[in-house]
Amino acid sequence: MSTRSFDWLTVIALAALAYIAGTALHEHLGHAASCVALGSDVRKFGAFYVECNDPRLSAAGVKLVALAGPVVSLLTGLACARLLPVARAPLTRLFAWMLASIGLMTAFGYMMFSGVAGIGDLGIGNDGVLHDVAMPWLWRVLMAGVGYFFYDRSVVWSMRTLAGIIGGREDRPQRVQRIALLTYLAGAVTCIVIGLFNPEGIVIVLTSAAAASLGGTSGFAWGPPRTRVGPGDSDAVVFPRSWAWIATSVVLVLAYAIVFGPTITMPAG
Repeated sequence: MSTRSFDWLTVIALAALAYIAGTALHEHLGHAASCVALGSDVRKFGAFYVECNDPRLSAAGVKLVALAGPVVSLLTGLACARLLPVARAPLTRLFAWMLASIGLMTAFGYMMFSGVAGIGDLGIGNDGVLHDVAMPWLWRVLMAGVGYFFYDRSVVWSMRTLAGIIGGREDRPQRVQRIALLTYLAGAVTCIVIGLFNPEGIVIVLTSAAAASLGGTSGFAWGPPRTRVGPGDSDAVVFPRSWAWIATSVVLVLAYAIVFGPTITMPAG
């Protein structure tokens, strides 16, 4: 069966929505919600960053706010992975796979990134989890190593799970590669375009929008050749064009871009 077994426009719409959903959960359910829950307030709500009023928090509170983002991403990935067996509609299963993969790659990708670079949510900066810890170099090495191991395992799981979702006989490896790469490109472009609207400049695009999408979920690009996926024993699952999914994606992604792209700045008080 050819690439006509999946509609490229619908896959792009699903990918854009999944990337933005993963970002919103990480930033707003993770960082912003924990900031408020710990007794502080959020100064800025951006599409790819949240600025918490750190002086109102204890040192431990600042670290918990930083940790909350990756933790929510991990929980999102695990929850969506658990939902996959009960999802019946092919497009619903594909969306759940995307969100699960994004969540897992984001969580473990942050461990690698902060471990190697020393910056980010889990880094050694003033608002990072490893700030002022004893022997930070040891924690960074351990975190990078654990992150690498579980990131690699997450990518292998993602590609094998996608292969099981799409089915197919002789062309299954090629379809895994096409859908994974299309997911990656569509999601990254969506994030970078929205990131361009932020008032902080190109630094947010490079360190947040592009880094999280192009780098954090790069497993979509290199995962298929890295994972052995043989021919299936059933016919390929057809992913038809769905105007309902496309319209939902357009509305929600645009709403997120319009509301959070330029950043909501809260009045000082």
